Amino acid sequence: MVRNNRHLTRLFFVLVIAMGLFGAQFAMHNWQPNLAEFDTIRTDESTDWIDLFASLGEEAIQLFLGLTSGD
Repeated sequence: MVRNNRHLTRLFFVLVIAMGLFGAQFAMHNWQPNLAEFDTIRTDESTDWIDLFASLGEEAIQLFLGLTSGD
């Protein structure tokens, strides 16, 4: 039978939370996308939902490529 040490479990829990907060802070300071580079989606009366979702998908792909390119 395995006994769990509560102090060790609490220590690892605090370490995981602390490293998650550190990672979030690091990401916010180092990986900020330039929002001016994104095209805004313009709609008019002739735009249907297929075009809207296609353009949203294309913007999401471009965002992912921009975040992972390393430039």
